[in-house]
Amino acid sequence: MTSMQTLFTDSYSRFTRWVSRVQVNEKESKIEVPEKTIRCVWNDQLFKTDSLRTTDQRELEIIFRGYWNFGPGPDFKNAVIKVNGKTLEGDVEIHVYSSDREAHGPVTDSEYGNVILHVFLWSGESDVRSRTGIYQLELKKHLTRGILDLNDELDFDNYPEQNQLDFGRCHQPLEQLSKEKLTHLLNAAGDARVFTKMERFHDRVIINGYEQTFYEGVAEALGYPNNKEPFQKLTGAIRLNTLQELLPRRISKAEKVLHIQSMMFGVAGLIGFKQLDTSGLIADDRAYFEKLQNLWEKKYRSRAPSTSLTEASWKFGGIRPANFPYRRIAGLAHLIVRHEETGMFADYMKIFQENMTGDDGGKNPVPGKLTDFFCVEANDDYWGNHYSPGGKLLEKPQVLVGATRSREITINIAIPVGLIFARASKSEKLETGFNVLFQSGKKPGDNKLLRFMKHYIFGNKKEMLKVLKNDKQAQGLMQVYQDFCTQNDNNCEHCQFPDIVKKYFS
Repeated sequence: MTSMQTLFTDSYSRFTRWVSRVQVNEKESKIEVPEKTIRCVWNDQLFKTDSLRTTDQRELEIIFRGYWNFGPGPDFKNAVIKVNGKTLEGDVEIHVYSSDREAHGPVTDSEYGNVILHVFLWSGESDVRSRTGIYQLELKKHLTRGILDLNDELDFDNYPEQNQLDFGRCHQPLEQLSKEKLTHLLNAAGDARVFTKMERFHDRVIINGYEQTFYEGVAEALGYPNNKEPFQKLTGAIRLNTLQELLPRRISKAEKVLHIQSMMFGVAGLIGFKQLDTSGLIADDRAYFEKLQNLWEKKYRSRAPSTSLTEASWKFGGIRPANFPYRRIAGLAHLIVRHEETGMFADYMKIFQENMTGDDGGKNPVPGKLTDFFCVEANDDYWGNHYSPGGKLLEKPQVLVGATRSREITINIAIPVGLIFARASKSEKLETGFNVLFQSGKKPGDNKLLRFMKHYIFGNKKEMLKVLKNDKQAQGLMQVYQDFCTQNDNNCEHCQFPDIVKKYFS
């Protein structure tokens, strides 16, 4: 068994700078078909491709369908097509009806400016004509099977990560590496990912101190990815010391949570709750909202900092209701009150030093009070029993911050900020402890992007996946993707990494 590395290393950072100069950083009745069905049909090319024509009757050939886009913008990036024999490179936009693309607004929008092909299943009621440089393809008459059959057969939960059409060019050279070399590469890349996060927090620690920086970081992590920016604005406006100054001292902890929720909802622009009619609520819920709003209007509105945040600043689409910003803000209020006496960062470091700086070399398991440090139970909080204001009562209470999110906060906030502290203190024991924490856990966390990379880079090969034993290595895989795949716009043909692996690691 390979011994656990003690200190963090910058070998990957030096490697990437030296080798690649990449700084680690027909108008049918409407049928309800999910847009993702059409994305999957395009992804697997489940249509006849030998006689394609655009809507304006130009010959169309698909050279490369493009890469499935996980972020905002067109559905597939970096596709290659031929129109009347002319080769074009750009993005592909997917819809069920052609008219659906109007929802994106002008085609000059920066996110859609590189679109060369608009693919849809049916022409909509207000069909849009081809614009200069943007060709259109109606799939209806080209499908290999009926759309409803395809919709029933496609395994949505595993798209695109289990699509077997292609792997990245780096898959083969990485597959040929020994287990030790691949582990070393991922560990070093995992360290580089921590250093990148440290750089983001370093100046903030100097200017704002550890507690404010930790408070801001935890809030960002609670909002990630959809509401990261509004959480940044919120905690930058209503700073931790402001909350502490405004909060009455001689009230119970439960009352303090309510007061902080009132302040934070108010500054966040969420206090109106869509003009919630409290008269239709049961007595206990009505009492909660009335007290929350009275506190804001009579006690805090005139004293709290103003921001540009409004209800429209917060995103609710594409988010599990359990992660709605109401519940995240409520959870943050509980964390603030829980650690009000000494501070969240101070309390974290105290538990960390008591459990992670011994001489066991990381042999003992990390205690739950550290891994679950950021968990917030439902308790008797309104938001533990509801997803939205005035929403139906949940069958059973739901935690405000669960173990998975706590783990993500640990990796993305606690370890990099803690490592800043360790190095400022010149404490190798603290640094070793954080490295042990980074490499702990029976199984690394998982998410859609990581599953995609396991397929695209590792080809879902069992022997290669065995290397991903902990969060450091999973984070390392994500760093490789960030440093090379994203830097090359997911275009393998322009990426240096496969040749680098062959030359320097084989």
